[in-house]
Formats: sequence, C-alpha cells, structure tokens
Amino acid sequence: MNEELWLEGIYMLDAFQTVLGNAFGKKKLKYMEKPLDIFEKTEAEKQAEIRDERQRLINFLNGMKKSADRKQGVGKDGKP
Repeated sequence: MNEELWLEGIYMLDAFQTVLGNAFGKKKLKYMEKPLDIFEKTEAEKQAEIRDERQRLINFLNGMKKSADRKQGVGKDGKP
C-alpha cells in the first residue's frame, strides 16, 4: 500500500510540474509518455531495448547523412 501511494505521488508530482511549467514557464513540458518501469527487466527485454535504440540511432544517422547529401547536392548514387 505504501509503495502504491509513493508511486501515485511520483505521477502527481510530474503532472503538477508539467501543468505549472507550461502555465508559467517559457519552455513547454510534456507529461511522461509511458508508465515508470519499476520491475527488473528480463534478458530478452533488455536485448530488445538495446536493439530498438540501435535501430533508432541508425535511422537518425541515415537521416542526417541524407540531409547533408542534399545540402551538398549529392544524388542517390553518391555523385553530384
């Protein structure tokens, strides 16, 4: 019971910070997108998370490369 109330307090604190920050702050804040993960992850979950983060990084870097290529006038074949 005590842990449930503690967790509820964490969610309420984040909600209050988001609302007050958006009302009085210059930078817009976002409420947490997914619940807090308070349980130990299995090895499969850890590996899946690593794989997802690696894929996000690859996608990000590929996007940056495409953007840089467009600015330099490089075509899809790598030639100007």
